[in-house]
Amino acid sequence: MMRRYLGIDVGGTNIKYALMDPEGEILEKGETPTAAETLEEHIDALAAIAVRYPQAEALVMSAPGRIDSSRGYFYTGGALTFVRETPLAELLSERLGIPVTAENDGKCAALAELWKGALRGVENGVVMTLGTAVGGGLILDGKLRRGQTFAAGEFSWISTDHAGAYGIPTLWGTHGGAGALTGRYEERCGLGPGSVDGREFFSRLDAGDPDAQAALKDYAAYMAKGILSLQSVLDVEVFAIGGGISRQPALIEALDRAVGRLFGKHAAYLPMYRPRITACRFGNDANLIGALYHYLELTDPEK
Repeated sequence: MMRRYLGIDVGGTNIKYALMDPEGEILEKGETPTAAETLEEHIDALAAIAVRYPQAEALVMSAPGRIDSSRGYFYTGGALTFVRETPLAELLSERLGIPVTAENDGKCAALAELWKGALRGVENGVVMTLGTAVGGGLILDGKLRRGQTFAAGEFSWISTDHAGAYGIPTLWGTHGGAGALTGRYEERCGLGPGSVDGREFFSRLDAGDPDAQAALKDYAAYMAKGILSLQSVLDVEVFAIGGGISRQPALIEALDRAVGRLFGKHAAYLPMYRPRITACRFGNDANLIGALYHYLELTDPEK
């Protein structure tokens, strides 16, 4: 009988889940709101998903936070503060009677792209996910770089204003997420915050809306500065862009043009290589697929 695995991707708004085979093929998937307010409610919600799939031999989880992925211990849980300092994988495993693993969501996205996606065969690359903030994962020397305390790739916390105070208002995650793109458009049009979502924005862009075009160009120029800054430290071959808006070719093209303009303008003295900008292959499924690859790596080091 073919082996089956249940992937769960915990987000701030929704919990996505999927039944997968050993090759990362998604056989069935769904999602439910992230509504828990306590650790007990969170475990109940995850367990309620798992019991629907008794054929799954393991639960493989992607989640925000600083996670010791070798044992599924959550030092932090992102916006889910009640997960802080919790052996969540162990608690779930005891509850369900099957193995449970957990890895940071940005790192899961990087693992998926390394396994079968945009970074397959790439020795050095970056996955940058544009969602609520700016997530990420680093592939260096062909392997995922987790960092000394499992915090490598937390791009949201890069300061964008060294003259001002360090804090939420000046962080890259605040100004670089998908909402920052639509926010630029809303500001140009005199619209209230949250009145235009990503789907509506790109619909207006495709229709030739000049304000949408200007907002995208401004956003891409802003993000290109961050990409160049990271490249000066990491010197990678590829930046693979993930998150829901990465499915829009116009975004990838705008980022590529903006990075090209910066490198062209400063080519005379920039020491670093101009990286290739591409879209992640797996989009919103990347975290689920990467969570499975993490499990397979733990159980089969030769994978």
